[in-house]
Amino acid sequence: MLMLTHTWILNEFLGSNVNEDNLDVFAYNVSPDILCIHEIITSEMTHGVTRRLSVPPQYSKASYVYFHLLIDDIAHHGKIRDAPITHFNPDSDGYTYVKGRQLIQPIRNLYESLGKNISYSEAAYQAHMIIEMAFDLALYREQEDENLISLFCNAISYAENQKMTEFSNTLSWLYGIDKNIVIEAMKRGVRSCRPERMKKLMNIEDRVNLYVKKFGLGEDNRAALGVRNIMARGMELVCDYRNFLHPAIKSVRETGLLGCL
Repeated sequence: MLMLTHTWILNEFLGSNVNEDNLDVFAYNVSPDILCIHEIITSEMTHGVTRRLSVPPQYSKASYVYFHLLIDDIAHHGKIRDAPITHFNPDSDGYTYVKGRQLIQPIRNLYESLGKNISYSEAAYQAHMIIEMAFDLALYREQEDENLISLFCNAISYAENQKMTEFSNTLSWLYGIDKNIVIEAMKRGVRSCRPERMKKLMNIEDRVNLYVKKFGLGEDNRAALGVRNIMARGMELVCDYRNFLHPAIKSVRETGLLGCL
């Protein structure tokens, strides 16, 4: 799931327990994604830690990182496991892959029309990405006052300006990364995720452009039109996105993580 979605889920999980003094918990929650803006930090590093629930008191906010990882496990695999799943399974049972299956053949057809080849596995991966982008867009469209983007941006800025020593020490312990690298990655993340830029990306056209560039589909108008049609279908598939929320939170609670938060 993308960062706005993770922010929404944690906010729903915490409910009235969110206040101006604990905004940094949302920064911990999105750290597996936002730290990857640094060239030496990969998603394999940030998502590949063991799903342990024993967190030393001085690093207690690492529990919010685990919250992210458990939600991703559910979204991708349909369940939580003690160890991270390192092999790719295009037929995973998580929400994003189940929803994305209806997009696999349209993606393969698009590539064929452009004279390109794409395997079933790669098409499944791209389909799940479209579902994640559509999920984010569906969330934003219901946040008419833009509270969710404000919460996200305020949280990462608060962590950078007020809590960076604790934040960098905790993530350095969790990931085994030098804390100065964590600090630099977070600074880059805050600069990249400014409210105006976040809002600009909250439409299908900009998501289409991101997709086309990421997967090198070229400047052919057929590519943009094809991706736009697939993205529109993705939006239809996630119209029930709220149905993901409560089963996911229930699964996290059943792990015992709630006691750490």
